[in-house]
Amino acid sequence: MNNSEIYKEISRNIVFSLKNLKLKNSDNIYLGINLGAIIEKNSKQLFSNENVDLKKIRTDCAKLVFKTLSEYFLNGTIIVPSFNFDYFKSKKFNRRTTATSLGYFENFFIKQKNIVRSEHPIFSISVIGKNKNKFITTCGPFSFGINSPFNNFLKYKVKFLNLGIKFKDTCTYLHHVEHLNGVNHRYYKPVRGKIFKNNKYINKTYYSFVRFNFLKSKKAEYKIEKNLKDKKLISEQSKYGFYTSVVKAVDVYNCASENLIENPSYFMTSKTIVKVER
Repeated sequence: MNNSEIYKEISRNIVFSLKNLKLKNSDNIYLGINLGAIIEKNSKQLFSNENVDLKKIRTDCAKLVFKTLSEYFLNGTIIVPSFNFDYFKSKKFNRRTTATSLGYFENFFIKQKNIVRSEHPIFSISVIGKNKNKFITTCGPFSFGINSPFNNFLKYKVKFLNLGIKFKDTCTYLHHVEHLNGVNHRYYKPVRGKIFKNNKYINKTYYSFVRFNFLKSKKAEYKIEKNLKDKKLISEQSKYGFYTSVVKAVDVYNCASENLIENPSYFMTSKTIVKVER
């Protein structure tokens, strides 16, 4: 089997997975992805030649996944996180050119035509499709909350689609739910830097929702996946050579909120109450 045939097989398996999860071509999806896991089944064949061009294969695979998803969700929207944690040090952000701190596919995605990216320099999202502009409006100075793109997920019925990676490893949306419900173990850290806007760099302050660094308890976002499984709200499979799952944003929101009402530090390893006194 040559590379062209392997790529066709991978594309078919992605489509079979999406259909098996009952996803529609009009769905708005937020993508969590591990490109390596998707091609792992075919890796021996793809990398069998000792003179193989690793960068070309990674790019070809990213193109393949992008094309397959774009064609499948032709009447929908694809959202990909493009977070940039380097901003804490660089203090400079251009949403058209600044790389994301995430994986190869995420960096490939932000370079494609017709992509729009929200302007928060740390927690930006990149979007393509029917509702792309609706998702990045509004985008205020805070990473989460009612003036962040994450607040649009319920209104436009987003579904979290994960390919090759578990939802618990990609559930940044939980911080938005924490923001709305109120938590004591996080605070908004101001970061002032240069943001490229209207063809020039301007000085502006943005805020990132971070944990107090002196805490002994650790983050425990993995709990949400068990909650969703117990309630049978997440659909998952490993039928076509790689793990896939889907869960509705509204179910994540409701499930997380129920727990946070009872225990604001639920998504920490132990009960956490921070006392900040002057």
